[in-house]
Amino acid sequence: MLKLTHSTVDIAIVCSDFEKSLHFYHHCLGLEVLTELDIPDEVAIGAKLAPSGFRQVRLQVGDTLIKLMDIKSPPPLGEKQFKSGVRWLTIFVEDIHQTIIDLGQRGVPFLSEPVSAPDAAGVVCARDPDGILIEFVQIESL
Repeated sequence: MLKLTHSTVDIAIVCSDFEKSLHFYHHCLGLEVLTELDIPDEVAIGAKLAPSGFRQVRLQVGDTLIKLMDIKSPPPLGEKQFKSGVRWLTIFVEDIHQTIIDLGQRGVPFLSEPVSAPDAAGVVCARDPDGILIEFVQIESL
């Protein structure tokens, strides 16, 4: 069993276009920027994090931190098709319809209208600039 020192989980996203991703997560989704940090070559290479040093911006969503990585030579944009690996993030919202209105006004295009699910009043998805699915879920009222 892991003995944790923080209750948060950091998720790192290697961005093909860092500025576009930062705009999406910070300005469109409204996530708060907590820190910006330069990771030097010796740390990135030594810990096998990346092929070179990079800039990292941490944004907060609930108890989770999303780290956007600005790599000097970023990998190209991947396919947007369903594949293995981390493919989506789920964000639980109070009101799915208001979320669609608010984020739509900020330029977030949704992939469909919200749908009901066995455990949710509504589910709707969007994609970030690298094709990661962002799932917004409104839990059924108790």
